Amino acid sequence: MQKLNTQIQERFKKMCNTGKLFRVALTGRDIWDLYLDSFSKAENPVFRDPESSVHNCNHCKNFIRRYGNIVAIDENNNLISMFDVDCDDEYKISMEKMSKAIVSSKIQDIFLETFDELKSLPYESCSKSNSNFKLGIEKNVKRYTKEEAELYGVVKTNEVRSFHHINLLLPSSYVDTSGKSIEALMGEFRSSKEVFKRGMDEITLDTLLLVKDLIIQGSLLNGDAHLNKIESMIPLKKSYDEISSKNKDAWCWIQSYKFNLAKFKNELIGVLCSELSEGEELNKACNSWNKRVDPANYMKAVAPITENQKKEAQKFVEENDYIESFDRRFALIDDIKVDEIKHINLGDSTITIASIFDNVKTSNSKHKRNEFKGIEEVTINKFMKDILPTCTSVEAFLENKHENNLVTLTTAKQKDCKQMFKWNNPYSWTYNGNLAGKSMIKESVKSQGGKVDGVLRFSIMWSEKDSKDNSDLDAHCIEPRRHEIYYGNKRSPHTCGNLDIDITNPFSHKRNGKGVVENINYPDIQNMVDGTYVFFIRQFSRSQSEGFTAEIEFNGEIHEYSYNQRVVGDIPIAKVTLKNGKFSIKHDLQSSTSIKEIYGLETQQFHKVNVACLSPNYWGDNKTGNKHYFFMLDKCKSNSSIKSFHSENLEPELAKHRKVLEVLSAVNILEPSDNQLSGLGFNATVKDEVILKLKGNFKRTIKVKF
Repeated sequence: MQKLNTQIQERFKKMCNTGKLFRVALTGRDIWDLYLDSFSKAENPVFRDPESSVHNCNHCKNFIRRYGNIVAIDENNNLISMFDVDCDDEYKISMEKMSKAIVSSKIQDIFLETFDELKSLPYESCSKSNSNFKLGIEKNVKRYTKEEAELYGVVKTNEVRSFHHINLLLPSSYVDTSGKSIEALMGEFRSSKEVFKRGMDEITLDTLLLVKDLIIQGSLLNGDAHLNKIESMIPLKKSYDEISSKNKDAWCWIQSYKFNLAKFKNELIGVLCSELSEGEELNKACNSWNKRVDPANYMKAVAPITENQKKEAQKFVEENDYIESFDRRFALIDDIKVDEIKHINLGDSTITIASIFDNVKTSNSKHKRNEFKGIEEVTINKFMKDILPTCTSVEAFLENKHENNLVTLTTAKQKDCKQMFKWNNPYSWTYNGNLAGKSMIKESVKSQGGKVDGVLRFSIMWSEKDSKDNSDLDAHCIEPRRHEIYYGNKRSPHTCGNLDIDITNPFSHKRNGKGVVENINYPDIQNMVDGTYVFFIRQFSRSQSEGFTAEIEFNGEIHEYSYNQRVVGDIPIAKVTLKNGKFSIKHDLQSSTSIKEIYGLETQQFHKVNVACLSPNYWGDNKTGNKHYFFMLDKCKSNSSIKSFHSENLEPELAKHRKVLEVLSAVNILEPSDNQLSGLGFNATVKDEVILKLKGNFKRTIKVKF
């Protein structure tokens, strides 16, 4: 038995080294019966009395009944038993029969022991600090009494015999110390495996590839937040389809073991995949997804395109003379005649000529925003009506926060082409990042699954585009009751504030050149307590740190911060105070302290405005959609590809082909050029501001409020 146990222990050690142990459906009682029945009478003679035999040992019986059905899975997805040992003695037949029956059975559960259970068993004493735990009894010593010798007839009085039994050493990684019951632990793993296998069986590879294309195409709102899940499932599905049917179940046990996407089928993106695999019509499935994700904006997604839709759209564009309309370029100052842009809606039907400013050299002096405290503030309407017409020169103060206000005008190459927009001119516009003046950080938070619709939000972004910054920055908030929200304590029981995105390895999360983010969101002011909320950023690791940008948002206002240097220790950002239901803020880090280049211009200084005008949808007699105010800056040039049109602005007769044309807008882009008209744009419906330096009858600096 000692030799056999050594072989079993060596085999079991190899099983443990796989990192995952399981139990098969074959019971320990059945395995014990196989063990005893495998011996002939000569190999298993009566030992003490007619009811006992040499191999009928209570300690070995208890061990095999409790642990005999443990298995592991090898690299070929075959089951491994601890009894698959090479022995040529009396145990050979029993080991072979037991092993064959076990590996022919089906996995039923994972194998774990609990510390509480092991501590209660009559094995070796143990503590939670053990690196290994003894399973079973190694040996026992028996001295026979006179009565026993007379009763059994095969032993002598005072005879001492040693008995060796099957026992194993179990690594601590297979012993749970959480206090949960073994049933609860096994139930979690079993549920994950069952859902994972159903997903592998029911969701086709073609569906996963299709959903990936839909996300990249923009047909699924917030789809980017789920792209990594799809990309993780695709190689698993390919592997599953390639393995033999008899090994699929074991493979699923291995892959689902502690796999965070084991229940992919039950997740929102998995439900969509299931619907499509079951034959749901593509447009209907995508529309259902978008309604679930964002009921208010579900129509903004790019609809999935079929080959037939593409052919119909191409035919319509060709037959209705729109080909030249979609052949577009950057707009230039020379394109825009004064009488084409002079009509500015001032709210009282007054018409004022928009200024084309004379050549005035831009000041090279850098400024801090606090220099402009106390300057005159005017509304945009007052500025356009009463101030702009008297100016001979205007300069705009470009701030870091204006990065997403940068806008570029585009137009058709052929001026006399058929009008494609809802207004009667060929001009269109595109904001930086192909967004309509939205916060880049806010959009990134949404795309990575964070919440941005609360009453108070603190978001940070770093490691943008091709950055080599793989540092681990952490967003922190110390609340009025000294509770701190951070990666180790993500949710506040006092305020319901929540750190819903925590990134530790930027390189594993960056996609499409976007930076990584962390986000703290407060969903409801009713749950918050009055007092000061202190926001700061902590550098957890300093590997190639290159700085960050940050935002604090409340009351519809976004406060932006930039830090363009190596981050060390804690960087205070701001203190937000809540009192009687109202927020106020004190800045610790001013965005104006950093200077960077955007669209070829340095921030924190004034730049000459070449043209001030309304957006093309408000030129002439047009009054279509939201009004935008443009301040086109001298030497301002986009440094990334620009969409030449947006499908939501197209003529109604083109709208029925919106699905195809939206994709066309994403591929029909203009590469950066020296010849373009770019500058600052402000949506009339969005709260914003810009500081302007004016020359005319007299010089002054004002703040224009939108």
